[in-house]
Amino acid sequence: MMEHDHTGRMLTTAAALITLLATAARPLAAQEVIELPAEDRLLDGDFEEVYRVGSLDSGGWDMFGNVAGLGFDGAGNLYIPDTQAMRIAVVDPEGSLVRQFIGEGEGPGEFGRDAARVLRFAVMRDGRVAVYDPGRIGFALFRSDGEFERTMPLGGDRERWPILPDIQAFPGMERVLAATRVNYLSRPDPGPRPRFRYTLSYDLSGDEAVVDTAATAWNRPSDRQVFGPELMAGALPGGGVAFSDSSTYAIKLTAPGGRVTRIVTRPFRPTPVTDRIRRSEIERRLDAFEARQPAAGDSAMQVAVQRMIEAQRAGIESMEFYHEMPVLLGLRTGWDGTIWVRRRGEYPQTEGPIDALTAEGDYIGTFPPGSTALPDAFGPNGLVAFLETDELDVPYVVVKRLPEVIPNGTCAAC
Repeated sequence: MMEHDHTGRMLTTAAALITLLATAARPLAAQEVIELPAEDRLLDGDFEEVYRVGSLDSGGWDMFGNVAGLGFDGAGNLYIPDTQAMRIAVVDPEGSLVRQFIGEGEGPGEFGRDAARVLRFAVMRDGRVAVYDPGRIGFALFRSDGEFERTMPLGGDRERWPILPDIQAFPGMERVLAATRVNYLSRPDPGPRPRFRYTLSYDLSGDEAVVDTAATAWNRPSDRQVFGPELMAGALPGGGVAFSDSSTYAIKLTAPGGRVTRIVTRPFRPTPVTDRIRRSEIERRLDAFEARQPAAGDSAMQVAVQRMIEAQRAGIESMEFYHEMPVLLGLRTGWDGTIWVRRRGEYPQTEGPIDALTAEGDYIGTFPPGSTALPDAFGPNGLVAFLETDELDVPYVVVKRLPEVIPNGTCAAC
């Protein structure tokens, strides 16, 4: 075994990490703080590729338009929802098509074209699929064979017309988690900004989807501020949640019901937002905005469009900024609760390193910048899926397998 005792050392064998993960579990204390070291233990992000699907030239089932998330079932089948074609493709562990289901329409188990972009999908371990339709303010549940099972209207907060972000099924449960804060089309009466916001879960075991608080998070002063910390959450086995709600490296782990039991920290500090960063970010966004604008015409419509463009440009130039840039940019949880977090790179780069932690908060290691993306879906036996696009922005999916040193196998509690 080769193990180097200096910063950025590379562990090249499975034995060292397996020994690390064999550490006895700690008793859960109220908000126990786990202080992880600043030194990175580097991991190899060159995962074995299992298969890839998606091609503009295929003209077949794997020509995708708009892939709205990915998910695995317990058999290793991958579910690929395409909201442009209004169908879900199920792919077996070898990359072959098993079935396709859902469709466009107004009947049970069908969805309107106007709702396609805001539909949200979650795959359960037994192969059932939950689809949140904000137009109907409820969930549609499909059986593992793709047949429509039932509709569950959303109980509580229904009158506010919630728009759910990405949703994730809790391992082995008939429950899904809203992975970021929930937005509402109809807001309550204006008043003082609340100090807290909530990560919500939805129990799908009955005839109505029951809303519950999975975590209570800090609410930043304004949603308009650039670089303000976002609420990011992932489901853990047993019904707990891992989440981040601040600009520091502080990952909070909850028990079922939302009580924070552990806070995992690393001694990385947020980057102060200087005047130079403010000017650079405004210029960067203006350049990107200008690159998207069509050539001007002479019609009256073009005059209206130009006024809208000028208003949007003025909005960029007058952006509000949070006083610091958060350390963490992304958080996802794996099949057995392994926590993956993306750290911020040096400004303006955002593709920083990715830390892997166990569900209990122990440090596994860090993938160097550029070695891998955050997986878009986790499956059994180390399967992970990544949604990518080619040079023409056509989406395709790559499925890989994690090495044994990363604990993302079958979860006994799932």
